[in-house]
Amino acid sequence: MKNLYSSLPRYLALLAGTFLLAACGFGAQPTPTPEPVTLRYVTFAGLDAAEQALIDAFRTSHPSVTVATETYNRAPEEYLTSTPPPDLMLITPGEFLDGAIDRNALVDLSDLWQQAGVDAQVAGALAALSERGGKQYYVPTGYNWNGIYYNKQIFEQYGIEPPRTWDEFTQLAETLWLEGITPFAISGGDPFMGTLWLDYLNLRLNGPAFHKEFLAGDVPYDDPRIRTIFELWASLVEKGYFLQTSASMGIDDALAAVAPSAASISPQAAMVLSGPAFLGALAPAQREQLGFFPFPILDTAQPPAEVVMAIGYMIPSAAPHRDEALAFAGVLASDEGRDLMAQDIAGSGLYAPFFGDPDALPDSVRQGVDLVQSAQALTAPYYMSVPARMWPALIAMQRRLLTEPGSGQVFDLDGLLATLETAR
Repeated sequence: MKNLYSSLPRYLALLAGTFLLAACGFGAQPTPTPEPVTLRYVTFAGLDAAEQALIDAFRTSHPSVTVATETYNRAPEEYLTSTPPPDLMLITPGEFLDGAIDRNALVDLSDLWQQAGVDAQVAGALAALSERGGKQYYVPTGYNWNGIYYNKQIFEQYGIEPPRTWDEFTQLAETLWLEGITPFAISGGDPFMGTLWLDYLNLRLNGPAFHKEFLAGDVPYDDPRIRTIFELWASLVEKGYFLQTSASMGIDDALAAVAPSAASISPQAAMVLSGPAFLGALAPAQREQLGFFPFPILDTAQPPAEVVMAIGYMIPSAAPHRDEALAFAGVLASDEGRDLMAQDIAGSGLYAPFFGDPDALPDSVRQGVDLVQSAQALTAPYYMSVPARMWPALIAMQRRLLTEPGSGQVFDLDGLLATLETAR
């Protein structure tokens, strides 16, 4: 794979301009390029102010390069395997990134990490999210943590303190249920939120090393340790701890069940397992209703581990304007680029920046940073770590799991696990 510091004359000129920009700030003098180039960049949504500022900064030093942005409208894999692929893609670690790395479909950005000092600021479990074989394949910007969001008014009304252990957690759920309050909301219609229960039960019960093997497809679904997770999850459903309408709920419905949109509406449930990125659909007044605590400890012998959805930029190996994409990645990785992205991400309250001063973050973000920094292991969400062909089976699994236990219906766990294994 071609090294970041290509010997191509055009790229050396681009690289010189990039690191001059990083050293001197966004006002550096332009570096001419031989011919006009359009850099194709695919992102999750429309450009925000920080991304636009970074593009403007890049064009200051590379005036002949135009950045054309697109919003994802099909699976990332389809973009990567298209001819030609985009020059730059915003992505999250998981099954797609792993597969692309295995196929040598991405540019190794390890030199950029070292040159721009990214490796000095992103280390340990966070760096391991995108590291394969000692190499880095994306420029990180921010990450999303996960845990239990709860209705503060309900907890205050019943004098409840956030639990730390599984016993405290289930006792809390039973107390609420006896008071006529459903403990948990969940999005049965969307496996992204719902399967966080699978992530955390496995991490807390069987540990991060085993969970990593499971996500990699090295552990079958009928493994007794996986079966135990589903049995534990089903036992909570059987006790009535989840809303009866969970199977048909979307993410927004589940969040609104815990944080209603109006003061005149009573919450339907007390807690929801979620990440802050999902809270973006809530009005500020709804977010104010919510407190947060980490998913409780099941086995003290297991090291602390968390589920993190990181975001960053990757470059396809077959990108037609790979050199310009590397130059733009240099702007993203520069001190000014990192600071700008950190301010923008922290200001949203929905992600934590990889860079910047943690003490300057709002409390709602700092709690996530503290949680992630205290973890000995981090993992991408289960939903992002399995092949996309499994997603329909995951929705079907959730709907069965959230309706059959305790309903008088036969809950065929063996059949459910066999279906998931076949779908894999």
